[in-house]
Amino acid sequence: MRSRLCLSRFGRVAGGLVVLALASAVACDGGGDESPVGPSDVPVVTPGPAPAPTTPPTTTAQGNSLYVSPTGSDAADGRTSQTALETLARALQIVQPGETVRLLPGVYVESMEVTLRGLPGRPITITGEGGVAVLSGNRQLRIGLWCEECAYVRIENLEIRDYRDIGVRVVLSDQVTLDRLRVHHNGFSPSIFEVEGYGLDLDESSNRTIENNEVYHNGPDPRSPMSVGTGINTFAIRQSVIRNNRSYDNIGGGILVEDSTNVLVEGNTIFDNDLDVTADEWWDGGIWLDGGRDVTIRNNVFRNNRGPGIEISDEDIQRPRGYVLENNISTGNYFGIYIWNFGSTDFPPSDVLQRSGNDFSGNTRQDVWIEAMPCPTPCP
Repeated sequence: MRSRLCLSRFGRVAGGLVVLALASAVACDGGGDESPVGPSDVPVVTPGPAPAPTTPPTTTAQGNSLYVSPTGSDAADGRTSQTALETLARALQIVQPGETVRLLPGVYVESMEVTLRGLPGRPITITGEGGVAVLSGNRQLRIGLWCEECAYVRIENLEIRDYRDIGVRVVLSDQVTLDRLRVHHNGFSPSIFEVEGYGLDLDESSNRTIENNEVYHNGPDPRSPMSVGTGINTFAIRQSVIRNNRSYDNIGGGILVEDSTNVLVEGNTIFDNDLDVTADEWWDGGIWLDGGRDVTIRNNVFRNNRGPGIEISDEDIQRPRGYVLENNISTGNYFGIYIWNFGSTDFPPSDVLQRSGNDFSGNTRQDVWIEAMPCPTPCP
């Protein structure tokens, strides 16, 4: 199990945007010499004055919108496409609850850490407008967008690529939706402590919706024989939905659901991920479910993954309950399903794992692989 980051935060301003500066981020279980995250690593969006009034716009804005364009100016008001801002960072300084930030087509080489606070019925939305808007790390920046303590935020219809550690990270947040994102070639050279290279990384948050995203070729590249990343990486999320995503060709797992509660994973297609970490004596999974409780995995397809299509474990002896596995297809993988550390070579009992309508056939090495592994008495 991957240890998480402890975050030191400071800074708060009024309005829709709360600005945080990361003093440090180190492992919760101790230090080490690995690189901490600091203000020089992920630029912090700092508050600025609202733009001065300008001449009346020549076009009408779509509702309460801010426009951003590579040919814009951060001295403009951003209220029409003709008076667009130049950077997303500037837009996030002045956006208010109920407003939409519209990124016009082009490439934006930016990295930022923010806390955005929308309101019920008045979310803050960040969306691509009129074509492909790309957030790019240019293979130099660490993280595209780090959203911490966010609430009522939608991030949608963007391409996010070429960040060394993570494309998008959302932590300690509530009511955040990630929709129709194309997230690829991130995490290729991770250097933040305990980050292994992720497309989307979602930690310690509730009421999350991750849907309709295409997440591919994230993780260490060149590949490390003892380390892999994850396309969609989640830890300690609650009351959340992971739905209708395609996660493929990642150097590591397609989806990780770790220590999470009341999560629905449905309608996803997970394929062609490289899960082999046997040089370090373990496997990743097309989907890996570990710990937590009340997680339902249904109507998904796991195919042609180099390792287990489905992996379910109790690594830290948490005695999870309420897993449901139904109507999934896992075929063409090395293993159809791999279950370990439940104290038996049979499927766990029904109060732990309910199964119905699954197809684990047609895998190249073994369809069902269950390892008891040691656990304290009584085993779950």
